[in-house]
Amino acid sequence: MDKEHLIKQQEKRYNNLNFAVAIKKDNNGIIQNFIDSEEEARLHVFQGQFYPSFHYEINRVMKTKMIKISQKNIYLAYYYRIKLGIWDVPSKLNFPLFLAAVEKNILDNDIDKTYVSVSKMYLLFDFKNNSDLLKIATLSYEDYIASIKFLNLSNSYSCYPNLRKKRIRFAPFLSNKLLLTRIKNGLYFYLDSNFETAASLVLLLLDANETSKKALLNLHKKELKNTQVWLLGSFYKDFQSEEINKPVLIDLYDKFPKGWIDEYQKTNYY
Repeated sequence: MDKEHLIKQQEKRYNNLNFAVAIKKDNNGIIQNFIDSEEEARLHVFQGQFYPSFHYEINRVMKTKMIKISQKNIYLAYYYRIKLGIWDVPSKLNFPLFLAAVEKNILDNDIDKTYVSVSKMYLLFDFKNNSDLLKIATLSYEDYIASIKFLNLSNSYSCYPNLRKKRIRFAPFLSNKLLLTRIKNGLYFYLDSNFETAASLVLLLLDANETSKKALLNLHKKELKNTQVWLLGSFYKDFQSEEINKPVLIDLYDKFPKGWIDEYQKTNYY
């Protein structure tokens, strides 16, 4: 059966009022249909049609302890949610199943064909490539929860100026030494126009510790693109009221063309 026919079959099945009414409060049914839809979609390389129509219902169930749902289905729900780029906040009881789903996504070796974000994988799990696989199983529940709170706050903004304006909301994360160290050591790995990068820059600029400023200065030694330089400059300029941040902006001007810093550099996605 060809892909287009399967998509139309799923659309017909799920865009049905009687089906929607019957499934709305059936937690097991919601998770089972989500899994079935995504399994078929993965096999034939298309987007499952259950999630677009019932994502609110799926999200509601995923926020519960899922006590009456089988462990296999909890694992598969996490597995397919991760492929869609969704990072849940599992209960402590279900955390091992969640980590197993993360590992399986990595072992599939198809992250580039999913919606999994490289920056999120790094900030959550200290994961850059498959050689870091063993780090997944050793991550503590508490460390994951602290990191996902940082990511969720980062992605709650719609533009960088507002994120910078509300910088004080990120101050509590300065006490998270694991997260701060991860940012210092790996920012270049995910330095791009995204809200994880933006929040990471805010954290390093808020931090009064010289090691955070050194991490920024070390970025300037890399072969940065004009868009990356402009992004750095736009954040540095908003933190010049703190004396400790002034040398960072001065060094950026010393290392890169002034136009890259002062004139908006449009990102070319093609």
